[in-house]
Amino acid sequence: MNLFDIQRLFVIIIFLVKLQSLYIKDLEKSIMQEFILGSDVMHSIMKEVDQLSKYDVNVLIIGESGTGKELLARIIHLKSPRSKNPFVPVNCGILSGLMFEDKLFGHEKGSFTGAIRREKGCLELADKGTLFLDEVAEIPLENQVDFLRVLEDFQFIRIGGNELIKVDIRLISATNKDLKAEMRQGSFRDDLFYRLHLVPIYIPPLRERKSVIPKMVDRFLNQLVANYKKPKPTVTLEVIDIFSRYNWPGNVRELKNLVERVFILNNHDVINIEHLPSDFLWHFRDPPRMMNLEEVKQSAETKAILDVLCRVGGDRKQAAKMLDISPRTLRHKLNKYNLKVDRKGKSIDLIGHSEERSVVKTVGLCLD
Repeated sequence: MNLFDIQRLFVIIIFLVKLQSLYIKDLEKSIMQEFILGSDVMHSIMKEVDQLSKYDVNVLIIGESGTGKELLARIIHLKSPRSKNPFVPVNCGILSGLMFEDKLFGHEKGSFTGAIRREKGCLELADKGTLFLDEVAEIPLENQVDFLRVLEDFQFIRIGGNELIKVDIRLISATNKDLKAEMRQGSFRDDLFYRLHLVPIYIPPLRERKSVIPKMVDRFLNQLVANYKKPKPTVTLEVIDIFSRYNWPGNVRELKNLVERVFILNNHDVINIEHLPSDFLWHFRDPPRMMNLEEVKQSAETKAILDVLCRVGGDRKQAAKMLDISPRTLRHKLNKYNLKVDRKGKSIDLIGHSEERSVVKTVGLCLD
């Protein structure tokens, strides 16, 4: 290779480095816009992220499912000195026993049935970068011991191997559970907790920051327009209002999925309430009010009294006998429940009053 080729190669390398740097900045800007979206709480979190991302401290992100824990972990990685190196996410909720060890440590060829080649684990893949452990509370107790040893000096041996491997990683964890409660129950080791809990960050659920929903909807629509090459519809205030009244148990992920679903299925220029799916609108039906025991008793006694009075043609003495109560008790219940019957035992209800007289309406009929 002559001097000209070396210079040319050097120029290409410089160009690729600059291109990667621009890509990382654009990616960071895009992710941050989706994460913040005008929320004061999120701006406060980002100030904290700006500080801690400079240092290789362990971060524990706490929040309900769908709040954007992995998104925040990626932001921390992109703002850190490790941004040009891998970000490796691991879902601990689906791993246990040998599967967990294999996922993290890797294995040598022939170390177990199906190990047809050497495979690197996520610890090796994340070398010089960031390892993100999602649902860290789900790590089985027997695997927590092995993982804790790795956190001591970041050295480990692949399954079936004998070579000691050392890695340089930044560790970020996330959970939707109360790890202190898990410790008290004995399902999470306290020494592992204090390793991971160096800098905790809490992401509030969407129901606690509903003011950002209009901006989120607009942001998601802009993304969908770019992805699906469809015109951007206008969202009515009624739709935004109903979004703001919903509690979003699935948080931002649920809102994003709903907006995408409506966008795909709707070809109108405007998104109205009638364009929202029925399984979403179902949540806004008024639930039937449950009666307490006293109300149940009143309803049953009212029905029985009116039915008997109707059958006996308004004869209160005979009605009391059939109901197995005294005439005095019958009068008391009629007054207590404000029941009015005419001389033939037909039920009437007061529907209006004037100074001189009451207006009555027949509300029930006896069947002869």
